[in-house]
Amino acid sequence: MLLYLAFKNIISKKSSFVIILFIAFAVMLLVVTNSVFDSTEKGVQETFISSFTGDIVIRPQNKYPLSLFGDETPVTGKLTELPNLVPYDAIYSYLSSNPSVARIVPQVTGLALLSSDAKDSKSCMFGVPAREYLSLMDSITILEGEAWRDGEKGIMLSRKYAEKMQAHVGDTLQFTISEGFSSRIRAVPLTAIYDYSNENPVLDKIVLTNPETVRAIMDMSDLSSSDQIQLSESTESLLSDDLDSLFADAEDFSEGVLSEEISFSEEEAQALQESASASSSWNFLICRLDDSKKAARVIKSLNKYFRANDWPVEAVNWRSSAGSTAFYLYVLRLILNIGIIIILGSGFIVVNNTLVINVLDRIREIGTMRAIGANKRYITKECAAETLIMAFIAGILGCVLGVIASLVVSQAHVTFSNSFLIQLFGGKVLHTSVKCSNLAGSFLLAILLGLVAWIYPVINALRVNPVQAMQGAK
Repeated sequence: MLLYLAFKNIISKKSSFVIILFIAFAVMLLVVTNSVFDSTEKGVQETFISSFTGDIVIRPQNKYPLSLFGDETPVTGKLTELPNLVPYDAIYSYLSSNPSVARIVPQVTGLALLSSDAKDSKSCMFGVPAREYLSLMDSITILEGEAWRDGEKGIMLSRKYAEKMQAHVGDTLQFTISEGFSSRIRAVPLTAIYDYSNENPVLDKIVLTNPETVRAIMDMSDLSSSDQIQLSESTESLLSDDLDSLFADAEDFSEGVLSEEISFSEEEAQALQESASASSSWNFLICRLDDSKKAARVIKSLNKYFRANDWPVEAVNWRSSAGSTAFYLYVLRLILNIGIIIILGSGFIVVNNTLVINVLDRIREIGTMRAIGANKRYITKECAAETLIMAFIAGILGCVLGVIASLVVSQAHVTFSNSFLIQLFGGKVLHTSVKCSNLAGSFLLAILLGLVAWIYPVINALRVNPVQAMQGAK
């Protein structure tokens, strides 16, 4: 009976349809907006993780914000030297034994001027072991040439970057850094041109090169672990002999003197060559997990272990390692969501005022009901039932309209040419992705909006004396 009366009252009032439509519109707006940003957030995350950040990045603790691109603080006129991971070998060993970590690749970062015969460009150098890096980054596809081997020099450029530099595989490019009156220059061959499966302007400033070149151009010390080179006892003994004792029996001769030649076995020579890439001088460790959804839990576990061992490093997620661009996109999304909340707040005021008018128009009816025996609790329940029915209908209608609008937006194939919009929406084409959690949250918000907006007018109506109400007092 109570629900019947509530439903009858809703149908009899035109203001009820206004309330339903307004709440439905707010819910639809929320569903569409969240579906767009859920899709773009997922797109940006997948693009960054599979292109250069991985799931987790291990970086040195620093008072300045660090990303894979280096120091994220404003330029002060002096190139900030990035700290190394310490103790690198122990960190790498622990990560290798962690069952959640599937693959690891180290990286050293630097900023330099890249020059070709046709053009100069400021570049961010990612010094990485090429083959390991390519196996980690699923979105990178080699179009021309091939990756350099460990111990060799080489540069790999994205297709867009190569077109910008008018460079081709086999060309020699130069990295240059100027400090005061001196400059450091390194010439490196372009060995490959690649492409990313998803476009994003952030990726176009990355230059992949061998780590030895980055260390040389950045004037970094290149330290190798002592256990990387294993020499035979005879060779080790010969190398460790004191020079004075080695030539103690020598006499002055005017002719050349033959001495014992220092020779290395094939295995020892290979070890010496591999030691060039087996350095412990790295800025970052990029990790891919068996399950990317567990990234937050793994980061918490890693940081706990790092703190327990007093290691000055930290594990961060893809957003923190991607730098300011990803952070700005995150902030912009928050701003847009705050804007929607403001719109909903304005809607709350409109709905509240409409409900107030709706209740005040029924003062005589409420007074009559109270005069014939209806207590305050019954009146409250009836008004609550009306509001819940309106909010329920509005929530369902808004969710349905939101799904339809999201599909329309996705089918419209809205494209962007502005680089900022491409970064914001994770690609050139706008996609939407409606999740059940999105619909559930929007629906519950509609119910909450209706309930909160119902409280004030009912309280005012119940304060009116039944006799005055029957006389039409307002």
